[in-house]
Amino acid sequence: MFTTTPQPHDLAAYRALTAWYKGSLGQHLLGREQSLVDEMLGRRFGYHLLQLGCAELDLYRHSPMGHRFAFTPFTEATEGYQAVVEIEELPLATSSVDCVLLHHALDYSIDQHQLLREVTRVLIPGGDVIIVGFNPLSSWGLRNKLFPGPRPVPWHARMLGRVRVCDWLKLLEFHIDEVRYAEYALPIDAPAAIRYSGWMESLASRFNWPSGAVYVIAARKQVLPLIPVQQRRRRVPVSPLTIPVAGPSGKTANLPLAAKEGDKCSQ
Repeated sequence: MFTTTPQPHDLAAYRALTAWYKGSLGQHLLGREQSLVDEMLGRRFGYHLLQLGCAELDLYRHSPMGHRFAFTPFTEATEGYQAVVEIEELPLATSSVDCVLLHHALDYSIDQHQLLREVTRVLIPGGDVIIVGFNPLSSWGLRNKLFPGPRPVPWHARMLGRVRVCDWLKLLEFHIDEVRYAEYALPIDAPAAIRYSGWMESLASRFNWPSGAVYVIAARKQVLPLIPVQQRRRRVPVSPLTIPVAGPSGKTANLPLAAKEGDKCSQ
């Protein structure tokens, strides 16, 4: 399967990605992605979780959230999906979802900015988004750039750097909770190559080296505080009431009533 850039309703690419994830390299990558997603979803709670992905995969099955569902843009790929929609125009009410999981949805989206805006719209204040994306600053990103023309699946992805995605999220009023990297094997679909090139997987994962093939970003939609507008009261000047009192020299002096009352209290 060859393609240039992601096209709307590209069912052939969708099926090719599903088949690729069943191969040696795809299964190795999926295991690393699933491990990080399970770890991040296990610390997030709520009622509704939405997954938008690039293939027929289920990554949210270990989430503690009660209602987990997924959307797809393809009518022919309805297994495990609750609706067929345009993922850049989600048919959901504003502030109705607690968490959104994007499994390479940005990498293959026809409008990456619009997809993030839709995710922001449907998330509740304080809701979470978890983004799984290919890292262009990796050996996988280098292979992606080595194909000048039509590229095979999965190398036709429009890879976005971690810094750019985080900048977009911050502009949409998200707080970045954490960024993790995974998959340090070379992008060679052969069991022997995967086994020998991934020898540093445990060490690199422990130190979270930014050269992993994929990154997983967890961010939270910030709640803007409502500052009540207090009406300023107009202060009306009031003249103090004065009374004549006798001073030490026998002359009278006008002192405020409050001072006279204070004298009484001190006596």
